[in-house]
Amino acid sequence: MKITILSLILLISSLLPQSVEVFSQRRETILQQLHGRSAMILFTASIHMRNGDVGFDFRPDNDYWYLTGHDEPGGILMMISKDLLSATNLDSNNEILFVLPRNPKIEVWTGRRLGIEGVKRELGFNSSEPVDSFEVRLKNLLPSIDTLYTNITSPNRSGIPVIITDILDNYDLTNIEQKSVGDFTHSMRHVKTDEEVMFLQKAIDITGEALKEAMMLTKPGLKENNIEAAIEFIYRDFGCERPGFPSIIGSGPNSTILHYIKNNRMMEEGDLLLMDVGAEYNMYTADISRTIPVNGRYSEPQAELYSYVLEAQQTVFDSVRVGMTIKDLNMIGKEYLSERGFGKYFIHGIGHWLGLDVHDVGGRQTAIKTGSVFTIEPGIYISEDDTTADERYRGIGIRIEDVVLMTEDGPVWLSKRIPKKIKEIERIMRRKAKRIR
Repeated sequence: MKITILSLILLISSLLPQSVEVFSQRRETILQQLHGRSAMILFTASIHMRNGDVGFDFRPDNDYWYLTGHDEPGGILMMISKDLLSATNLDSNNEILFVLPRNPKIEVWTGRRLGIEGVKRELGFNSSEPVDSFEVRLKNLLPSIDTLYTNITSPNRSGIPVIITDILDNYDLTNIEQKSVGDFTHSMRHVKTDEEVMFLQKAIDITGEALKEAMMLTKPGLKENNIEAAIEFIYRDFGCERPGFPSIIGSGPNSTILHYIKNNRMMEEGDLLLMDVGAEYNMYTADISRTIPVNGRYSEPQAELYSYVLEAQQTVFDSVRVGMTIKDLNMIGKEYLSERGFGKYFIHGIGHWLGLDVHDVGGRQTAIKTGSVFTIEPGIYISEDDTTADERYRGIGIRIEDVVLMTEDGPVWLSKRIPKKIKEIERIMRRKAKRIR
């Protein structure tokens, strides 16, 4: 297996995880805003079972991890305002992390836990207790609480630990105002620090390496999941734990299905292959889309529509200003494609915020700020069954998606090193794959 110079640099330049002080400062920022007799409770999920006794890959709740750095299942963070501490006279700990304690009999099966002392030592908490003591703690606080912030944002309780649902069902909360932790965390998460941008850049660079390898591998006769496997191999090889979301690898008619994830069709001569993928690095995810010709050369109709999509993307990028919204950008992209007769085939939004979530916190009318990170992803999707469309375009689906950072000097493409011009892609596809044979 050959390793290019760029690959070697990426492999060597692993970034350190965020420091304990970063998480501690985030919690302190929130504690300073917890007024009156208020408390905040964030839980992360337990292991979800896929079938029988086989569990899904665990990943912590984003708000929980953003404030704790704790990546094990079953934890609960409690934060208590100064006024509430004074009213209860319990102790002086205004933040407690409840975790699963060490258990050698279980750890031999599932791996070592941090445990109570490990949380104090490695995550910087002054107070940590077994998760079983959480209910007693909360029960003692409830009579004095005026406002309770939680990350229970929907009536669907499938991801909520039993210990939380028991409390919701068995205690009278009618006199307590319940709010979302997102009132604090979402505005913090929306504006990325320099360190967070580094993690996103790393995830994007690795995704770019994976996409370039996929371009060199793609040819008629391969299956979509061959390309999916190659892309996700590159992620792992560069130190990523997982994809940021299920890879979308759609060829031919599947390129017109927005969130196609079966990835099992054999690619044919004349197909386009749409790849919407993203590596996750240190919890931050990339999100990049490229659409390439399976035989290595775009047909005239494919190139025509591809050029419209690429021009629409650049037009939107050139329009970005602080204070604009995703909704504003969507109108610009929609107008550009509509003027060329393809507006009705652009059937999704122009982009979304990006960070710990692939569709990160913030809405369509959240203002772009310095430090905002978002995607621009116009597309055209014409079903092969659409008899109202020009026959030359039927069955063509194209999406081009890149990541933008808003800086004090204007918008910057974080994914600028990932090829997307027609000639660039065709040139790369003539090369032999460098890392996979």
